[in-house]
Amino acid sequence: MMTKLIVLRGNSGCGKTTTAQRVWEQLAPDCLLISQDVVRRQICHAPDRKGNASIQVMADLITWGETQGFSTIVLEGILKRSVYGDWLSLLQRQWGERLISVYFNVPFATTLARNQQKQSPFTEEQLRQWWLGQDGLGNEMIIFGAQEKVTDQAKILMKAATANEPATEQKPANPKTGLTGQER
Repeated sequence: MMTKLIVLRGNSGCGKTTTAQRVWEQLAPDCLLISQDVVRRQICHAPDRKGNASIQVMADLITWGETQGFSTIVLEGILKRSVYGDWLSLLQRQWGERLISVYFNVPFATTLARNQQKQSPFTEEQLRQWWLGQDGLGNEMIIFGAQEKVTDQAKILMKAATANEPATEQKPANPKTGLTGQER
């Protein structure tokens, strides 16, 4: 089976990290989890702007994961379109049907409430500064909203990651439920 790349994008507090960790836990040790925050902030100490060093490091980690034979690589982060859009488009071209692109379209009020549950929550002011309304790329295979539970999101992603057929053979996700035609 060829490696699949799951890219989870969305605002802070939307659930992408929790969902990514759940998928990783279920697929480990055959899954590589790459967190944009860890790479950009802790490894590269890079500002969040076009051309920052974390882009190349994440690209190298993805390549390394594929050459090591991981069945699934999960990349999660805000990955805002204005900074990462060109690179994400390149990944789409390189990975084609093996890329599972996911956007978490969650309202600000929901992200604020979820943020308060974190061990070290951000301030409301920080969340408002970072907030990106409708930052999707337009080519997402799956769009999750506020109503889906992490367990359901993880199940959908696990099914896509472990399917024998190419990921793009799934029907487009329903923007309201995040479910593909196969799960509806």
